[in-house]
Amino acid sequence: MAITQKWGQAHDRGHFAMLRILLAEADGFMTLDVNEEYNHLTIKIDRTRILSEGKKVIGNMLLRLHVYRCTADVDNGRLWYEGLTAVDDYWLKIRSIVLANKTSKPLLLQGNTFLEGEVVTLREYELTVDGVIQSWAERMV
Repeated sequence: MAITQKWGQAHDRGHFAMLRILLAEADGFMTLDVNEEYNHLTIKIDRTRILSEGKKVIGNMLLRLHVYRCTADVDNGRLWYEGLTAVDDYWLKIRSIVLANKTSKPLLLQGNTFLEGEVVTLREYELTVDGVIQSWAERMV
């Protein structure tokens, strides 16, 4: 979500809706602990309840969305979903903590094998964006 109070990606909004519904309706299945002093956030999930309560809560949420969609109840569907995904000062604070602790995505890079005569050689690459590009370029794909 941008500072403009608008969602950039629909999937991000959906993820946020699932987080909110699990926190609100799963009866302690998931908790969110915020430590503002250390700018730290911890999400705790009871793994033993994922298939029982977690799955049920998400299923009910999706069913509700589906019913709104199938019955063309745009007004009530929009009211419910926008309420669920509304971002107030509390969630902006959570977002700032997440962004402050954000790490870069890991690069996944495989080496290539080449057949030179009857010998198979493995060529590995530097773990950088240039290395990824070079590995794909040498595959001649």
